[in-house]
Amino acid sequence: MGKLCKEFLSGVKPAALKPLGVCVALVFVFALTENACVHAQDSDVQAPEQAMGAPDESQAERAEFVKEIRRVENLNKKYTQEIEDIRSLLADKDADYQKRMQDLEDKLAAQQDESSKKEVAQEQSQQTTQELESKTNEMLAKGGDMDPQDQKFREELAKAHYNMGNIYFQRGEYQRAVVEYYQAVDLTPNDPDTHYNLAFVSGEYLGDQETALKHYQWYLYLKPDAPDISAVKEKIIEAKFSLRSKVDSPLDKSDGNFNLTR
Repeated sequence: MGKLCKEFLSGVKPAALKPLGVCVALVFVFALTENACVHAQDSDVQAPEQAMGAPDESQAERAEFVKEIRRVENLNKKYTQEIEDIRSLLADKDADYQKRMQDLEDKLAAQQDESSKKEVAQEQSQQTTQELESKTNEMLAKGGDMDPQDQKFREELAKAHYNMGNIYFQRGEYQRAVVEYYQAVDLTPNDPDTHYNLAFVSGEYLGDQETALKHYQWYLYLKPDAPDISAVKEKIIEAKFSLRSKVDSPLDKSDGNFNLTR
């Protein structure tokens, strides 16, 4: 305060004061000096109050900034976890895709291998059939020179007709197959397999249920312990039912009794 008063007094020029008004001038100067000192004191009181308000605002800003940082960190953790989950899901999907592709490749390789095996088997079967047909025809060509008393030759010739019947059956020539089976039956009437083939082809492919019934019965007569006896009996029932459904069925004329000889 003293400094401010001295500075104020030093700025006053003494020459400006008149001799007669010294007292009045002194009183005026003192009043101005006191007013300036009071104003300086008020300024000194307000400055600390303003200085005290600044830290509160800075602390609030710092708290808000820390809060924003925490929010960003939480979002970062959340998105990082979601990215890891997506990566894990993609890895599982990729593993499943690779497994499916491997299974598909294995199946394709197996199918190709199976197809190759079938082609080889079919080619071998064709070669075997051709060889069998050639030998059978050769045997049948000798049939005219057959001795009726030569049982072994009769059996070989019957086997040749039986094989030719199978060859024609595989080709889908069912009528010719039946003719060959008939010839085999004439030569070896006690062979149950020939009776069965004749019955099967006649009934299933030519619709000749009468022939089928007759030779199914011969089959069971010659082979009573046949492993397929139940299936053959069902075929016999089907043949009888089919014949009974016809108006002029031989069953109606013979009361269901068939002569088992041709």
